[in-house]
Amino acid sequence: MMNRIDSIQIIGTQRSGSNLLRLILNQFEQVSAPHPPHILKTFVPLITYYGNLKKTQNFIQLATDVADLVNTNPVSWGIEMHADEIRKECRTNNIYEIVSAVYQIKARLDNAEIWCCKSMHNAYYCSDMERHGIKPFYIYLYRDGRDVASSFRKAIVGPKHIYHIAHKWKNEQLKARQVLELVGKNRFFSIKYEQLLREPEKVLHSLSNKLNLPYSPDILAYYNSQESINTASSGQMWKNLTKPIIRDHYGMYVNELSVNDIKLFDLIAGDVLKDLNYNNIHVHENLNGTFTEKQMREFERANEEMMLEVRKNAAPSDLKKRSKQEELLKNIKARLSVD
Repeated sequence: MMNRIDSIQIIGTQRSGSNLLRLILNQFEQVSAPHPPHILKTFVPLITYYGNLKKTQNFIQLATDVADLVNTNPVSWGIEMHADEIRKECRTNNIYEIVSAVYQIKARLDNAEIWCCKSMHNAYYCSDMERHGIKPFYIYLYRDGRDVASSFRKAIVGPKHIYHIAHKWKNEQLKARQVLELVGKNRFFSIKYEQLLREPEKVLHSLSNKLNLPYSPDILAYYNSQESINTASSGQMWKNLTKPIIRDHYGMYVNELSVNDIKLFDLIAGDVLKDLNYNNIHVHENLNGTFTEKQMREFERANEEMMLEVRKNAAPSDLKKRSKQEELLKNIKARLSVD
């Protein structure tokens, strides 16, 4: 029998409807699901630079930096996070305890019993989270990787070349399988994005039962919530979040990606697409699945150029929303002498 759920972790790949799912979950009065500042993704690679966290001053500095990260998040949490409050919530001095503390503080202010984190990269830290006593219920949200690629191409975040997107998508689906193997079926629920769009009531009824939360049709009115309005106003890539579910919002890659892009994606990740029951998978006869060092350098160069181009053409308001957090991270790395 499953223990009472006190936290939820969404895993999968960005651009798969994860903010839609987050906002739906946030509609349950028992759940607090703020937009993620990506605490583990940001600070785990930096953690050794803080020194021994058992030393109070080192842990206070880390807690201060995490609080500042939350406070500069592009989508505001509507609160001011403070390091001393985080410290009081922590049982031990580690980054995983800080994550739990930050989300518990937010949930308490929201009068919620369950906190939800949408930082999907946390799948890579699942083992460490579990080892440090954070044992969330995992929701694996997946979407046709070719539509994910099409969406990444337009978003201000993430890779842009098909080679990089396909590898990212494939690796993150495989990581989700590892999470399932680690935590078991009792703490794991899979949602296919396309089914969520076509049959939202059916999918959400099943999810509600799994979470042992009462279902209400009101959860599908997420688009009227203040959290949806705040998120949609914080970036062009979230503009649809103030609209009801668009039930045919899939399969766009057919018109938005080139034939060679689609074939390259299928070449790299077609096996996982098949495993997830996606169709129309094909591989160009001139592609054999291996790439030379020269080709990979060209992919890398093209990816960097495409990322710069997207940022160059991004709405000034989008860049402004992200500027405070970007400046903060730049200053933190400079202070820590990170190369």
